[in-house]
Amino acid sequence: MKHFCFSTTFLVLTACTVTCASAQVRKAALPADTGVLSAGQPIVPHETPPKTDLPSSEKVFGGVEQQPEYPGGTKAMYKFINANLHIPAEAKEAGISGKVFTSFYIEVTGEITKVTVLKGLGFGCDEEAVRMIESMPKWKPGKVYSKPVRVKYNLPVSFDTR
Repeated sequence: MKHFCFSTTFLVLTACTVTCASAQVRKAALPADTGVLSAGQPIVPHETPPKTDLPSSEKVFGGVEQQPEYPGGTKAMYKFINANLHIPAEAKEAGISGKVFTSFYIEVTGEITKVTVLKGLGFGCDEEAVRMIESMPKWKPGKVYSKPVRVKYNLPVSFDTR
């Protein structure tokens, strides 16, 4: 019985040693910066994104030190929206309420450009949201290292026909 236990233990230890050794050999065969998927296919290491040849005024920043600001602050922006946003007749007739999700760029000069609708309501609300945003005064631009930069900004515009 002792001989059986000893030989079984010896076989198990030998199998573990061989498995670990072969795993180390396979791992060493891959470059140091490459991982392995569970299916055994190598993962391509992250590459540095290519440099763009855009002038600094055309580069778009998401994370900035100082966010762009509507002149007078957020309360002034909502006051402007309430005073200048008109509910289209089509939307009133259909009883449409909801939000138009918009996106636009605030340039280094503070001007608003390239207003687009990300998700609209229809019934003339999308066009009205774009018109109202394009009529906004210049904003204080966002800043990186104390220099004005171009920033992409998202703004939901609410329509309530109730």
